[in-house]
Amino acid sequence: MDLKTTETVWKPEFRLPDVPATLREPADRADYLAVHYWDHFDFADTVLIGRPEVSEQAFVDFLSVLPYTRNAAAAVDTLYTRASAENTALYYFIELGDKYLYEPNSPMHDEELYILVLQSLIDNPRIAAIDKLRPRKLLELALKNRPGDPAADFEFLGRDGVKRRMSGLTAEYTLLYFYDPTCDECGRVKERLASTPIVGDMLQSGRLDVLSVSVAGDDEVWRRMDVPKGWTDGRDPGERLVRNAVYDLKAMPTLYLLDPDKRVLLKDASAEQIEAYLVNE
Repeated sequence: MDLKTTETVWKPEFRLPDVPATLREPADRADYLAVHYWDHFDFADTVLIGRPEVSEQAFVDFLSVLPYTRNAAAAVDTLYTRASAENTALYYFIELGDKYLYEPNSPMHDEELYILVLQSLIDNPRIAAIDKLRPRKLLELALKNRPGDPAADFEFLGRDGVKRRMSGLTAEYTLLYFYDPTCDECGRVKERLASTPIVGDMLQSGRLDVLSVSVAGDDEVWRRMDVPKGWTDGRDPGERLVRNAVYDLKAMPTLYLLDPDKRVLLKDASAEQIEAYLVNE
């Protein structure tokens, strides 16, 4: 009779901290968990770093904890401070921060949390000055035109050849639609907005202005494009909006919703988010 031996293959696992039993309030427990989340993670262990089912999943789960804690800044800083002890770990977690918090198509995209990541990297004395150049630039962009801030005014060239300013629009709400006329996704989003009943109703009643601005691309392509009824359409002939980083236009299209005082209500929002906000107004 042949005996078959089974080898047990060790698989690394992520260990959560033990939350003290004395912490009974959910908020207190969430605060402790967030700050101590990485206590048992060995950032020098390249095996863990190379196992995304462990390290990347742990990062994703960490992000899901942050909305429930009052110490999100401290928790994020703890992660990147510990990761900075090893360059492999540091660059790995920077990439994960970009992937989940910065990329516009990420379902976990969150600029406020990403700002905490960038600030932590900039403030960390262990990180070389050259490695802080990109975070500084990204932070500068992220801090522009945040919800609650006055939206940066700008000049655009209308289809009639007349130069106008965004601040000249007078409706209760202003929807800024920055686009590239050669962008397929821009066309799909434009069709979605143009067919959305709440957008059409508010345009007709005068409560909403939609300003679409071509920020790149050929002038002739722009002039051949159809403009939805009721929209104000223009272009930035000198591409100043992009060159001077007036707005963070990392993806096309980019949508902003402004209030009557031209303060930002929604930044880098989806068409669905715009629609949901206007429906509730």
